[in-house]
Amino acid sequence: MNQIQNAVSSDVVTSKSDQTTNTLLESDNFIQDPGEKSTNALILFSSGFGPYQPNNIIFPQHSGRKFRPEWYSSFPWIEYSPSSNSAFCFYCRAFPSNTSDPTFVSVGFKQWSKASYKSFPQHEKSFGYKEASAKLAGYKSSKKSGSIISKVNTHHQQIVADNRAYLKCILDSLLYCARQGIAVRGHREDEDSSNKGNFLELLTLRANDNDIIQRYFIEKEKTFRYVSGDYTNTFLEYLANIVIKNIIDNVIAAGIFSIIVDETQDLSRHEQVAIIIRYATKDLSPAEVFLGFYETETTDGETLSMLIKSTFVSHGLKIENIRGQCYDGAASMRGSYKGVQARIREENHLAMYIHCNAHILNLCLIDLAKQVSYVRNVFGTLNTLHNFIGASSKRHAIFEKMYSVLNVSTCDGPKTLKSLSDTRWSCRLDALKAVLLNFQTVVSTLEDISENDAVYGSDANALLKSINTFEFLFCIYFLKNIMLLTNVLSKHLQSSSIIYSNVQSMAKVTIQELCNMRCEESFNNTWNEVDILRKQYNVSSPILPRKQKIPAKLGGGLKEVENTIINKHYKINIYFAVLDNIINDMGERFEENNLYVLNCMQDILLNDMPNNNSFKEINKMYGFDEDNLKAETTILNRMYKTVHDQNNVQSKINFIASENYKAGFPTLTRLIQLFITVPTNSASCERSFSCLRRLKTYLRTTMGQSRLNSLGILQIERERSSLIDKDEVIDKFSAAAECRGRRLLLQ
Repeated sequence: MNQIQNAVSSDVVTSKSDQTTNTLLESDNFIQDPGEKSTNALILFSSGFGPYQPNNIIFPQHSGRKFRPEWYSSFPWIEYSPSSNSAFCFYCRAFPSNTSDPTFVSVGFKQWSKASYKSFPQHEKSFGYKEASAKLAGYKSSKKSGSIISKVNTHHQQIVADNRAYLKCILDSLLYCARQGIAVRGHREDEDSSNKGNFLELLTLRANDNDIIQRYFIEKEKTFRYVSGDYTNTFLEYLANIVIKNIIDNVIAAGIFSIIVDETQDLSRHEQVAIIIRYATKDLSPAEVFLGFYETETTDGETLSMLIKSTFVSHGLKIENIRGQCYDGAASMRGSYKGVQARIREENHLAMYIHCNAHILNLCLIDLAKQVSYVRNVFGTLNTLHNFIGASSKRHAIFEKMYSVLNVSTCDGPKTLKSLSDTRWSCRLDALKAVLLNFQTVVSTLEDISENDAVYGSDANALLKSINTFEFLFCIYFLKNIMLLTNVLSKHLQSSSIIYSNVQSMAKVTIQELCNMRCEESFNNTWNEVDILRKQYNVSSPILPRKQKIPAKLGGGLKEVENTIINKHYKINIYFAVLDNIINDMGERFEENNLYVLNCMQDILLNDMPNNNSFKEINKMYGFDEDNLKAETTILNRMYKTVHDQNNVQSKINFIASENYKAGFPTLTRLIQLFITVPTNSASCERSFSCLRRLKTYLRTTMGQSRLNSLGILQIERERSSLIDKDEVIDKFSAAAECRGRRLLLQ
């Protein structure tokens, strides 16, 4: 109580010393006299004033006694009222209560004979005075350092800030694991485990430099750490949902879009369907975004089409806004009556179907390997050779030994043999180059195995006889040249930004280059180069194959016209046969995607004087204003010619986007948006399957579908996931109904 008395007295002494201030108050009609009913002691105190203690006045007598100004020093709470000639308690007037003495609050004390030795000391001991003094001291302290409420609020805000900072650390660590495609959970995550998994081990590592993680996760300042599997799944789902929301907003803003769908089997033997959406961005460039992995029990057309429709409904996308569909050649996808594309077109006839061009080229190469016997035999030998050497560590060690002994320099190609696959589109070229560049190493390896291996020596000898021939060397060299051309087209067709006009022009150029190879000069060059390699590798000279005769009972004779000249046999039966096969196959298969309506769009965007039928077809199918489209096309072509010499569709699209002419050519801009929205390949789905194989490994086959989908979205859409607002995730986490009662305050 003495400390409170001293604290209040120090404040009162400061205010009573300034008599000039009292005069100013009276001049401003601010009455400080406690005898006036309008005087409010609390307002005075909050304004920096203390008890009213005038000195330079005449104190009137009452019953022979009068107020003595010395009492100001002995009892600093006293204030004097000249108007009523009475004393009051400033503390009790500022903070009155039910226990306060009315004499010192409202009536006024006048018994001066009992003041100093009885009444004033008794008042200081009263409960009302002590309560008022404590309140006044607390009010004074709150003015300096804040009130109790503000202190509590500040403490609450600090706790919330620390809690949210900890959750941000959790989200950052989870997002790192997701974007890198590494496992989150460990096999054992208890305290005794030496390896708790990437997520927990990463938090442990970060705790060395992060005080929040050290306090919450290591020292367990809070008993609830949010690192269990259920919470990591929840956080991953929230993170993925924010990415999906951003994607859907962009797709809806674009207005129209196309779908790309493909399916594969994961290591758990579940069918996973990848859905990709293609749309045109604001700068008129194509974008392909990943919508997720969806598990399905069957892959028939009805099930897949229902899956696609339900997915669009859940994301607020409309079937009628689809303008293109791109799938592989599976019957359930491309079927004309019950396939996915047919079922989608029943609801939206504008959703044109495009057979993936990259798959088309791959089918052409597969057909080449099947239909020409010489090519089939070569690829069969390559596959057997790879399996023979690669299946045994002992035989592979011999290969590596021969490679180092011969000092073969293959800096521009593979140093080991490559396997063949129907789904990896560049594997054939790699396999051909691997054998061609390491031919001497392969031969020496087989010779060593043939001489020293009692078990597999015969197999090595058979392989040696197959590859150590001019025919094999000619085929792998010739096929390598063909694959070099088709591989350029293959890589081009896998781009997510490629448009229809680029596909058509690239395919035509590739076919034309293959046609240019079909000539005497090209064959002679190939023959001479292979002959040089034959001499370099000490391969036997070319010989004619054994004559194949028809049985006499079937008529007799030779199966084919006999060629007495060796190079003529190679030219007709191998060189020209292979080229004819792949040229015809590519021409027929790529014709499938040579769609008339897309050619009309290309005609309008490319040519200075487009055909009138092109405008009519576009107007008929999509409802474009024909007159406006013609006028805008004419003006754009004139403007474009003044700036650019080259004339191609992509250049014109870039011209409109870069110069910001979209507002001046609204109809033409809609046409461009439609043209680039139409997909050309399903390579984005294939790339998502590569991500699927990295996520769902043989150690993670029990991963749930929700977690798999969330991780896939966060990894494939890396650029979007890096921009996630962590506060938004925490707010959703805090507001979720099932999250009530959590131990960490987040709001």
